[in-house]
Amino acid sequence: MNEPKSLKSSQLSAVHRMLAFNNDCPEPPPTSSSSNTPQTYDHYYPAGSAHNQWKILIYDTACRSIISPLLSVSDLRSRGVTLHLLLESNRDAIPDVPALYFVSPTPENLALVAQDCASGLYQCAHVNFVSKVPRPLMEDFARLCVSGNSLEKISSLHDQYLEYVCLEENLFSLNKVDSYVTYNGPTSDAAIEASMQDIALGLLSVVATLGCIPIIRCPANGPCEMVARKLSDLIANHPNLTATGGGGGLGSGGGRPMVVICDRNSDLITPLQHTSTYQALIDDVLDHAANRVTFDIPAETPAKGRLPPKPVEKQYDLNPDSDPFYYTQKFNPF
Repeated sequence: MNEPKSLKSSQLSAVHRMLAFNNDCPEPPPTSSSSNTPQTYDHYYPAGSAHNQWKILIYDTACRSIISPLLSVSDLRSRGVTLHLLLESNRDAIPDVPALYFVSPTPENLALVAQDCASGLYQCAHVNFVSKVPRPLMEDFARLCVSGNSLEKISSLHDQYLEYVCLEENLFSLNKVDSYVTYNGPTSDAAIEASMQDIALGLLSVVATLGCIPIIRCPANGPCEMVARKLSDLIANHPNLTATGGGGGLGSGGGRPMVVICDRNSDLITPLQHTSTYQALIDDVLDHAANRVTFDIPAETPAKGRLPPKPVEKQYDLNPDSDPFYYTQKFNPF
């Protein structure tokens, strides 16, 4: 019996397929099956081969946060990515290499992609949206491409449903900034409605990645029920999930997972029951984002009469899925 895949490995498989221009390719198996060691992944085909073409990856800030915990620079290179650039940055033309875009479906991003195609920056464009593109935005994008005479530059368009950040094998974040303040602060009803819709779309991405329809439970009334109803409607309108019948898509024997949506105002025990582990200590005292810890090292004491030098900034990646030491020690008490 096959063991169920973790959420991170499922998301990584989806990213592998996206980097292969959304063509089916063999999934890289984990190099270690032991429960005491983190899983690592290898690739079957060498970069530049027929199954792993050279390409340029262009993403926005939100999608960079999704890619960073999954693939290092060397991992991207092994998957044929010669350059990875921000969509908003100034980029030089490389007309003989295809570009793979991984962006959020916003009017600003679509305008930039259409401008790249009209300028002929790259050989062709494979556009991947992190979530579903609303029809009005897609129509606007089509008009921009027609007006720029660049329709032939668009090789493919895909909705990836990957709008969440997977930090560990079964730990993810929707990466929504100030979501708690948005609902509990002096915010307009329209802003609250948009925030709840964003949360539901993020949860839909998790459900779509796992490939199974969950049982949804939440308290009545309030933001939890609002998100739950929106998520239920989004699942009902998702063509692939409803077509497959929603069985256990992770090799779990056909059982449906359960999504429990709770209000953070009702979660009273978490702030009080603080665990004394190394992982909690890092979260408390160090600046970190997307499994990358940043801190300053004080410089040496300067000679008398000289100005003290600036501290040196250091960055370390703490990925429990590739760092055996951190994987073993993160839940140990300090």
